[in-house]
Amino acid sequence: MPRAQAQKEHDKTPKPATFIELENLNELARLTCALERAPLPTFANKLDSGYRLSSQLDFFHGSPVFYFAESKEARQYLGYRTTSMGEEVSLVDFPSNSSLVYSPIIEIVKFPKVFESKTSEHKVHSVKFQSVQVKDLISLVKVATYKIMFEEPPLPIFAFPASLKVWKIGTFARIEDFEEASLFFYFEQESRPTENFVGYSTAKANAYFTNKTDEHGNLFVKLVRLKSPHPLVDAS
Repeated sequence: MPRAQAQKEHDKTPKPATFIELENLNELARLTCALERAPLPTFANKLDSGYRLSSQLDFFHGSPVFYFAESKEARQYLGYRTTSMGEEVSLVDFPSNSSLVYSPIIEIVKFPKVFESKTSEHKVHSVKFQSVQVKDLISLVKVATYKIMFEEPPLPIFAFPASLKVWKIGTFARIEDFEEASLFFYFEQESRPTENFVGYSTAKANAYFTNKTDEHGNLFVKLVRLKSPHPLVDAS
């Protein structure tokens, strides 16, 4: 077999999935529902203590990347909406409230064995996204919103602790049409961001954290907080 063909076949080998834990269920609901043209599906699989609710957002070097939150229960839909006080999240059996956006919950009996394999975990996580540090929030939000020009939803912004005193806030942007070309654009700040969205005013060249998404004339990007450092991003 020619070397190029052998390499191509090797690249098709299934690899363990990467499951990345979010702070709580609200983060998952915001990730799957907020600002999406169509809500992302949520997968539920049974654990000893309840359920792991997850959604696949990416592939990286052949590894499916899932973001998840643990829940004591799993129903048919994960509902979400922003409110004047922040946001409302609910697990329901019927999507009866028209003011909510609903992610369908698909209950999984079992994933492929390789998804849950731990034997290659170190090897998978030893490959990291290349990181690009930008100056500030407005530089970052320009990266997150460039896809709007192609009538696609903005890229989500993730926030996670990089150390006891530093939080990294960034987004994954693909510079070519293959997964290995993705870069992690980020900036750093000393505190955990408490708001759920980033607003961006192109007229005023201003970016800011907010809980509101109804301010006329501005663009908005959802912010999703992780429970611990992102395993596919270099923490240094």
